[in-house]
Amino acid sequence: MAHIIISVSGLGKRYAVNQIHYRGSLSRRLNQTVGRLWARRDIDPTSAVVQEIWALRDISFDVKQGEVVGVIGRNGSGKSTLMKILARITPPSEGTGEIFGRVGALLEVGTGFHPDLTGRENIFMSGAILGMPRRETERHFDEIVGFSEIGTLIDTPVRHYSSGMFMRLAFSVAAHLDAEIMLVDEVLAVGDGAFQAKCLNKIRETVRSGRTVLFISHDMRAIQDLCHWCIWLDRGEVRFIGPPSACIAAYEASFAKGAAAHPTQSQPTPVPDSAEPPM
Repeated sequence: MAHIIISVSGLGKRYAVNQIHYRGSLSRRLNQTVGRLWARRDIDPTSAVVQEIWALRDISFDVKQGEVVGVIGRNGSGKSTLMKILARITPPSEGTGEIFGRVGALLEVGTGFHPDLTGRENIFMSGAILGMPRRETERHFDEIVGFSEIGTLIDTPVRHYSSGMFMRLAFSVAAHLDAEIMLVDEVLAVGDGAFQAKCLNKIRETVRSGRTVLFISHDMRAIQDLCHWCIWLDRGEVRFIGPPSACIAAYEASFAKGAAAHPTQSQPTPVPDSAEPPM
């Protein structure tokens, strides 16, 4: 029986709005503070009211080894925040998000790549970040370059790549290095049709190899085709967990009802008690 490889319990992420005292470089903090004081010299900066927003609240689910899980929802629903917490890019404000295995993350164009390094250098740097020995990255190097179709530009700094070239190389690195878990955020939104088809085929190969995939996409056909089960997030909360067909139907029905745009407490969209991820 497959064991749990991703465990999320009571996960929440809170952001402060209108907060003057925040983390960051000293120069940035000074510039921001001086700018605000100049613009509003008659107001005491310590009296600013700090407002809070929850990007995620009380998220709980488990993913078993080898499962492909879709995450759907409107823009701003918390999908990317969830991925960044699982990838250890940002910490949660409450709860836990545990991953048991080596992670390959493809979250957004630019994540994990240094613009001043060449494609070749970024491949080896990404491998090192994932904990791969250099010889292991070398073993996959030709496959990565071939899949990305970067060709002779592999020794060019990636700041000169188009967004499509950047994404092709980033996806290729994440897909070919020996990570046990892949976090994929809207990779099919970039690139032409041929590249998108290659990505889908590569994800299918990844699934057949027994790796675990958490997959964000607005492409409901891809979610239906690739995923074993699905999570619908709305305004940072779980609205539905279950089979892809049922989850997509509930999500799409919310547009007609106006539930996603104007949720109410009197008519919530519940998480079915009987909705269990398929074995």
